[in-house]
Amino acid sequence: MTMNEAAPQVSAQAGAQVEQLYREYKPLLTSVAYRMLGSMSEAEDAVQDVFVAVSKQDSGYAVQHPKAYLVKLVTNRALNMMKAAPRKRESYPGQWLPEPIIELGGEGSEAPLDRIVRDERLGYAMLVLLQMCTPPERAVFVLRESFGYDYADIAAMLDKSEAACRKIYSRAAAKIGHRPAVEDETALDASIKRFVQSFTQALDTGKLESFIHLLTEDAVMLSDGGGVVRSAINPITGRHRIEAFLRGIAGKGSLKGELREATISGQRAVLLVREGRSPYAIIFEPDEELGAIRAIYMVTNPEKLRRIF
Repeated sequence: MTMNEAAPQVSAQAGAQVEQLYREYKPLLTSVAYRMLGSMSEAEDAVQDVFVAVSKQDSGYAVQHPKAYLVKLVTNRALNMMKAAPRKRESYPGQWLPEPIIELGGEGSEAPLDRIVRDERLGYAMLVLLQMCTPPERAVFVLRESFGYDYADIAAMLDKSEAACRKIYSRAAAKIGHRPAVEDETALDASIKRFVQSFTQALDTGKLESFIHLLTEDAVMLSDGGGVVRSAINPITGRHRIEAFLRGIAGKGSLKGELREATISGQRAVLLVREGRSPYAIIFEPDEELGAIRAIYMVTNPEKLRRIF
């Protein structure tokens, strides 16, 4: 739906200006909302709501700083949507994991939606970690860490003081164990590539030992089947328990299919393509200091695996 279709009541001139803002800023606004909400469908709804509201405002298209204005609107819209999230999560069967955006084009290909998800240090893993934060913490962290806004801009967007935003950011960083960016991003990517290749080889050969040794002793595995696909209801903690789980589902044929390297929400990962059945998305969170895997995220809910590019 275009914005002119969404708001036919505006003048032709105003509608054209809103349409231009929509085309120019939709990728950015969707990216902000997606990082905050962990759901692309909800992010798209948030952006659509914002532009419908803007199209109804006489001065909405004429603001002097449209980017800041629109980011503020979508941030606050996402915050309002997150207030209902806890109730939805309470009734969700098993673990809830963010909706992955899956790109199979290979290295160097153009990511979907004008690169909605840029390459980040942890990509999808960061989306999972952000779920531990309160909505305000998530908003401040995303605006600061992913988009580089200074505290003055964030304070204006959230109608808070700069000091309050600094404190909120500190709380969020403490919860997710945030560390300054590593100097060698290439080395981090190489480590994740090694995890992906080891996992692929382990499933191809049926020999899991070499992959299991890449896990930290206290590694955790989260599986999201959404009540549609059988999955572990609770987190699986510890190297040996993860090994037993993988062997169990492999023995039942659940891991049979074509393993393809993919970029999932900005992070190198694995997509298991299964003939006649929905795919599995498998993402690894690295422990950068140990050069090992601290977490595995397996998304098997077919409702969350529709965006494959």
